[in-house]
Amino acid sequence: MRRLMLPLMLLTLLALPASASAQAMKFGVVDFQKALNDVEEGKSARKVLETRFEEKRLGLEARKAELEQMQESLEAQKDLLSESALRGKEAEFNKKAVTFQQDMMSANQEMQLMEQELTADILEKMLNVAQKIAKEQGFNFVVEAQSVVYVDDAFDLTSQVIARFNAKQ
Repeated sequence: MRRLMLPLMLLTLLALPASASAQAMKFGVVDFQKALNDVEEGKSARKVLETRFEEKRLGLEARKAELEQMQESLEAQKDLLSESALRGKEAEFNKKAVTFQQDMMSANQEMQLMEQELTADILEKMLNVAQKIAKEQGFNFVVEAQSVVYVDDAFDLTSQVIARFNAKQ
């Protein structure tokens, strides 16, 4: 819904007759995702996140390899096992596979939550920097770049936000 409203607001503002406005409207965009990835504080947050989840990732990869090996073994023994033994092994495999999937989803959710916690403060600071730049340069309207299909580089404030943010840190 929010993504639909932004283009509509832009179209409405652009449709205003020039005489209705005493001054020309000046628009800008900021790619906050790119800025978050490029500022030093964002890079540090990414390293913290990767470090915390590296052990978990390795454990999950080992379990995935174990499941793949178990499945291959099950396929190889299919003709050799009795039907009840085969059903038992399949049930054991399915139980481990479901547990693995749940653990994988849980780890992903935990990682997303931690990423939000680590980046929320950085994004708030970036918003303040973007607002200051917009006011200093006389922009009337600044939007997030992901909401815009195309923008001329002259209206992109991302590099300025990154430079000023890094200078303040």
